[in-house]
Amino acid sequence: MADPFRGTSLRLLLFTVLSVLAMLLLGGGIVGALALHYGLPIGDPSGVFPTVADRQQLRFVLLLNNLFTFGLSATLALYLTYRHQWPVAVGLVSPTRPRQVPAAVGAFLIGLPLIGLSAYLNLQVDLPDWMVRSEDTGNAMLAGVLTFERLPELLLALLTVAVVPAVCEELMFRGLLQGRLLTDLAGSHLAVWIAALIFSAIHVEFAGFVPRLLLGALLGYAYRWTGSLWIPIGLHFLFNGTQVLTTYLSGEFTPDTEMDTAVTPLMVAGILSLGAVIYLVWRTESAIGGQPAAVNDDTSG
Repeated sequence: MADPFRGTSLRLLLFTVLSVLAMLLLGGGIVGALALHYGLPIGDPSGVFPTVADRQQLRFVLLLNNLFTFGLSATLALYLTYRHQWPVAVGLVSPTRPRQVPAAVGAFLIGLPLIGLSAYLNLQVDLPDWMVRSEDTGNAMLAGVLTFERLPELLLALLTVAVVPAVCEELMFRGLLQGRLLTDLAGSHLAVWIAALIFSAIHVEFAGFVPRLLLGALLGYAYRWTGSLWIPIGLHFLFNGTQVLTTYLSGEFTPDTEMDTAVTPLMVAGILSLGAVIYLVWRTESAIGGQPAAVNDDTSG
């Protein structure tokens, strides 16, 4: 099936740069003003958010930051390029390869132990002081987001950590970057990994760089195989939402930088996971002939 949107990469690239800059300025101004108004110690590695109001305000500010930085900037660039056809252009449609949905979901779930092993190995790398300070700052804010006293805190945390990032980040990194910009410029497989690399790097969390890279790649292959952005959005929501609910139910926040897991079972599970993921990728790529799922060519709406 021919891609009716092919050949739009340069125009989309221009609109993406302009949209990101515009939303960073607008969103940064709004987020900065709100953080100052609320008196939130954002950017302080020793910052604490002791009250329910402090934590809810932090969640709201972080939600807006993600929405402006990724969601609105991607939507604006896509609309300027494709007008009312932009949801179809990025795959906000039913899977064009529905038979590959189980493979996409299976590879993601089977890959979770591999992500866990990579997280452990990533933590063994000695980071320079400025990276450690960056990690401490991120952990301070995440502790504020994932500390709960009341049910409304859980609901806003799910919206901030799971719903908004799943939609906005997948729209930017899988839909816009991988699906439209990078596939034309770099080829499909390379597009998956470049988008995953940018996805991981943009979070500026060095102790979790490798596991987030692998997470992005699994999401990218789910998109590549099914042709529907809803699949990686759902998987992204499942991954983040499970972390929020686990923290809520346990009543204790543990930073990723304090991972405490038995090494031998983790190594065994991670190696088995790696082998299973490689097999699934090989089998699925063979089944689809090495070609990404085509964009739905129903552009009438």
